[in-house]
Amino acid sequence: MANGGGGAGRAGGAVVGLACGGVWLCFGLAQWWGELRAGFFTCEQAMAPTKIWHQLVVYPLLGYWLWTAGVGGLLAPGARLSDIAGRVLITACVAGWMLINGYDRRRPKLGHPPYDWRRLRPFPQPWSASSRTLSAYRTEIGAEERVGRR
Repeated sequence: MANGGGGAGRAGGAVVGLACGGVWLCFGLAQWWGELRAGFFTCEQAMAPTKIWHQLVVYPLLGYWLWTAGVGGLLAPGARLSDIAGRVLITACVAGWMLINGYDRRRPKLGHPPYDWRRLRPFPQPWSASSRTLSAYRTEIGAEERVGRR
């Protein structure tokens, strides 16, 4: 059947993929706002070019690809061993990504370097070189504040 004629062509097609990319863009914006409000990142980190790139480009682009390639591949006709292996591989990749994402969410890292847009360069990092996560940095700051109050 010609491109776009079957169920896989429509569901995994460009128009639906672009809509999916739009949903992921909205997700990226909502996550960005939520992380900033929760103090997961400093304001300077939230406005870093790497964070902007990640939230506004990576999420929508990967969302588009996940939908068009992933869903398109899962819905494509075929019952040969290679077709089934492809579907298993797509499912395994998405499941692996979900597991890695869940693991990382429980272990926040320092994240994006704070950025100074006026000077077009990163700010010096506010955490010590030994800090490996924002949780450790917050612990360091909390300890300094407790010592400073005495």
